[in-house]
Amino acid sequence: MVRQRIFVTGIGIINPAGIGKEEFWRNITTGCSAIRSITRFDTTNHQIKVAGEIANFQPEDFISRRLIAKTDRFTHYALAAAELALIDANLDLKQEDPYRIGVWFGNNGGGWDTYEQALYQFYQEGPSMVNPLHANAWFSTAAQAYVSIYHNIRGCSKSFVCDRASGACGLYFGIKSIQQGDNDVVLAGGTEAPINELSFIFYHQTGELSPVTNPEKAYLPFDRDRTGLVLGEGSTILVLESEQHAIRRDAKIYGEIVSSSMTTELNPSSGLAFEQAMHQVLRDAGITSIDIDLVLAEGCGTQIGDRVEAAAITAALGKHAQNVPITVPKSLYGHTYGASCITEVACSLLSIETGKLPVTQKIKEKDTDCNLTFVTQPENHQITHTLVNSRAREGVNVSFVVGRNSANVR
Repeated sequence: MVRQRIFVTGIGIINPAGIGKEEFWRNITTGCSAIRSITRFDTTNHQIKVAGEIANFQPEDFISRRLIAKTDRFTHYALAAAELALIDANLDLKQEDPYRIGVWFGNNGGGWDTYEQALYQFYQEGPSMVNPLHANAWFSTAAQAYVSIYHNIRGCSKSFVCDRASGACGLYFGIKSIQQGDNDVVLAGGTEAPINELSFIFYHQTGELSPVTNPEKAYLPFDRDRTGLVLGEGSTILVLESEQHAIRRDAKIYGEIVSSSMTTELNPSSGLAFEQAMHQVLRDAGITSIDIDLVLAEGCGTQIGDRVEAAAITAALGKHAQNVPITVPKSLYGHTYGASCITEVACSLLSIETGKLPVTQKIKEKDTDCNLTFVTQPENHQITHTLVNSRAREGVNVSFVVGRNSANVR
């Protein structure tokens, strides 16, 4: 059987680095960091002091006050990113069959603001004062549900909770839903809003958050002195379409998700399954390592995690590993978990379109065990294929090859 080609026709981004793809891309390609000291809550009694906060987001610009009151911040981000993506794709869903459109999202933490508020009401004011709408607002599937309801989307849809790879899982299976004939159009994305006093207590327990208080030195993936990741927030949503659907409506196409792969492993520190995911995605794309022009790495910033990924990339790309530029744009705005991988796929598409590379936070001292070439300053290159990696703490590995539009469409 001929595999259905998957085109990306719309990009919606709500991110600490920018609202909308234009502002986001301008900051990411010039190396402008959005990681700052936390302002949303008092960090006096917390070890973690920095994060990637969205400073200028107004939910009223995208959704009604009534809907805002019923939903959590992470859903606000998703509704806004979905709106931007649909406008960018010039896709009027009222003209589409709602049963042929799906929403495939990733989210790791759910509605932290709502959860914290509900706990306060329960313990300080009593059970009768807990808002019953909180049950709908905090749940991890709420973003998918409200986007579906808001846009009358009724096709095959699903939400995924898979640590750092949550959004990657949503994209992976959203692609499958088109290839298997369940959908013609998919809104694939992720959303997170973890900049919250309660959530930081839990995320800190993973041991992955950097305790460094200097925003410029807190998140240094692949640096010898890396100390972990910095949390970020926001949402990125892509409009995916089957080849026939995109051509039929004469859509603008950013590029193609050429192939995808997923592996799991019992021992995440080995990296063998991570390497296999990259081998498999290259094989399925019908290309070799020499065809990869840019790698967008997971770059979790831990000593073991980055070392394992660097070894897996080196093994998967072979001799070409020393020549291909590697970048971790999330080091400029924080790790957004469910939105992370989708944002880096968006970076791939924007690199293909503009010839500019997303920048990594400057590496202070290179780790000899991570002997790769990193993009630490603005660069221009013609990009045809990118490799995008995502990896969860417990050994779920997802890789994508994103390619230039080669279809006979504009």
